Amino acid sequence: MRSWSYLIQVRAQFEDGRVEEEGVLYVVSLPSDPALLKEVEMECYAVSYIPFQTVLRVAQAYALGTDAQIQDLQSYHLKGYREDMDLYIFQEGVGFKEGLTKAYELILNLLKKRGKVVKIEPVVDVGTPPMEVMMECLKSALA
Repeated sequence: MRSWSYLIQVRAQFEDGRVEEEGVLYVVSLPSDPALLKEVEMECYAVSYIPFQTVLRVAQAYALGTDAQIQDLQSYHLKGYREDMDLYIFQEGVGFKEGLTKAYELILNLLKKRGKVVKIEPVVDVGTPPMEVMMECLKSALA
């Protein structure tokens, strides 16, 4: 198994005008299949890069990292907390998009504790999933 990590963040504007960012670490697992590396057009990247479409197709949600203490693990499809890794581990079989949606749900719930959110947007940075995928999962989390 290989792992891939994403810092998933949102920028939220609250009713009182405050703007804050909140995020979690989202870790996915990828099979250790050498054939996946052959899908990379430029061989020099093959040891450290897998195209996102491949990740979307084969990755499974593995863990969430946050400083918050998560009480209701089941609602986020989490099976427990691993102290040695300081991560909350997903139940088996949770796909990439479902795990990302749960990451956004957690972020939204953390923000709700601070006040009424009136505007929210994903933070795009180097290494984040494509904007379309983040927006799709954020909209699902908001529904």
